[in-house]
Amino acid sequence: MLTLTATDSAYPFIPQSEAGFITQLPSLRYCQVLFDIRHYQDALFERFAIPFPPTLHTAVIKRRAEYLAARYAAQTLLRAGGCHTAPGHAPDRSPLWPSGWCGSLSHTDGRAIALVAPLASGLTPGIDIEMFAPETMRETAGIFTHADEQALLAASDMDYETALLIAFSAKESLFKALYPEVGHFFGFDAARVCKITRFPPRITLELTQTLTPDRPKGSRIPACYAVFDNRIMTLIA
Repeated sequence: MLTLTATDSAYPFIPQSEAGFITQLPSLRYCQVLFDIRHYQDALFERFAIPFPPTLHTAVIKRRAEYLAARYAAQTLLRAGGCHTAPGHAPDRSPLWPSGWCGSLSHTDGRAIALVAPLASGLTPGIDIEMFAPETMRETAGIFTHADEQALLAASDMDYETALLIAFSAKESLFKALYPEVGHFFGFDAARVCKITRFPPRITLELTQTLTPDRPKGSRIPACYAVFDNRIMTLIA
């Protein structure tokens, strides 16, 4: 899923950074960083040349650190592509990408990742990373899946809780991928899981409602996923 091409470790706040491209889509670049909230300071925004949005003035340190780490990853990719404009911040908290670029951001538990691609690539990137939380998945399954989806996931050849987390994450990735095109909020019930496989690691979502003329009800959107020791990652492009 990820092809690594470079690593770095330059700052106490960002002790580890890796960059590369999505194996199946070489024009889609990624940068993943580990960040240490203990070394966060507001002054790092100026040091990294990343604008500090007004909405962060009332945010807790954890939120500020997550925001900065994800934007740092995105900025790394944009600069490598010759763009020296940092991603902006829309009123709805979605990232605003510089002209000619598209991308997606995600963060969880001291880790952040950014995807960036030229707009001309025609890609619609959506990325999500989630930590394993089996009990939470069981307790909240009804929020993001219906009974038929739960039955399909339970019948898969993987742990039910892992399959639930992949489904949850894939729907998060779907929202991030399509929101710039759709332009308004849509919930978990806008898509249903219609297929999940372990080999290859794929999950397919089917739209249950028309989101745009080009995204009618019944459209099927594939996503790939990766399972790590304590987290999963899903990707739609």
